[in-house]
Amino acid sequence: MPDETPTMTPEEADSYRDRFLARLAQTVPGRKEIVVARASGCTLWTSDGRRYLDMTSGIGVANVGHCHPRVVAAIQRQAERYAHVNVYGRFAVPEQVELVERLVSAAGPAFETAYLTSSGAESTECALKLARKYTGRPKFVAMARAYHGRTLGALSVSWRDEWRAPFAPLLEEVAFVPFDDLAAAAEAIDERTAAVIVEPIQGEGGIRIPSDGYLPGLRRLCDESGAMLIFDEVQGGMGRSGRWFAHQHWDVTPDIITMAKAVGGGLPLGAVLSRAEVFATFVDPPLSHLTTMGGNPVACAAGIAAFDVIVEEGLLEHATAMGEYLRAELGKVQADLPGLLVDVRGRGLWCAIELSVDANPVAKLLEARGVLVGSVLNNAGTIRVMPPLVITREEIDEFVAVVRAILTDLG
Repeated sequence: MPDETPTMTPEEADSYRDRFLARLAQTVPGRKEIVVARASGCTLWTSDGRRYLDMTSGIGVANVGHCHPRVVAAIQRQAERYAHVNVYGRFAVPEQVELVERLVSAAGPAFETAYLTSSGAESTECALKLARKYTGRPKFVAMARAYHGRTLGALSVSWRDEWRAPFAPLLEEVAFVPFDDLAAAAEAIDERTAAVIVEPIQGEGGIRIPSDGYLPGLRRLCDESGAMLIFDEVQGGMGRSGRWFAHQHWDVTPDIITMAKAVGGGLPLGAVLSRAEVFATFVDPPLSHLTTMGGNPVACAAGIAAFDVIVEEGLLEHATAMGEYLRAELGKVQADLPGLLVDVRGRGLWCAIELSVDANPVAKLLEARGVLVGSVLNNAGTIRVMPPLVITREEIDEFVAVVRAILTDLG
């Protein structure tokens, strides 16, 4: 039975499905079954009134929940004042200042300055250009199973050759080494290396957590070679792991941090953080890097509100506690079905359910029972679980019960 009154007739919903398929460029095949009506907190409703528990946060975007009242109010207030102005080079935009001061304070004293973008791939592009220009070196070292975006530069440091090869030639000097392998990194990093780019916890690689010595070891190797260290915190930032940034679990300071996804509280916004000395290279010559929409005032206002919600509602602590509870409850399912659920891992509310079978059909079964999860791009057996940080214990119990039922049926 539907959970609320439908917002469209079946004919209207079918029309949108057909027109979506016909008019929007598709990158995956197939007609969409879900027509979205609204979302709130950890819940999404469809046009036919069906309720879904959203355990994806829109792939890590809605960290403070869908349509948080503070974020909605901030968007409305800012849109009434001005929605867009020249965001770089002409005006001082107060919303940008307020947001960046919050981001660099969360990152720590090594970070003074941010460049605002609209997406994670754009943040990656900015970071790669920044490292090349600052060091004068051509080469990058990236990780097996890494994902940093699909634009040409970002794709160059993303691992999966299936997606890289059709767009070759990409950036020429990129070396891929196994994640969490310092010896391999040491072999690849040399005097031509502009930067090492790494996700402190690999997202699309399967929520892979490194050994404790790995990130400090990369920092040492970069210091010895003069290479920069870039931490991709696009998925891991804004409290996802229970800290502002995933790398803070290891007390390591990179040279550059890339961010996006949850930064805008649901609106398109990203950032690249570094030292003022490093960013000064973009002024010589002037306009060495530029954006039209990065740091849009409405998105910044939403980002300020989302940041303040995380602080004032104690969501870092809540993510830590709820993440521990989630993994403990999933661990009970694993104990009962070890041949099918082979691993549960994660930090904060960033969790992997590792299966002995392909994750995609299981994700579809969960969707059919009213739960939205995701797979990951570079590890076929992983179900990605990253709900809004406001999730309750009761919602976790609901999710785990559905997982248990489906895996029991499969087992």
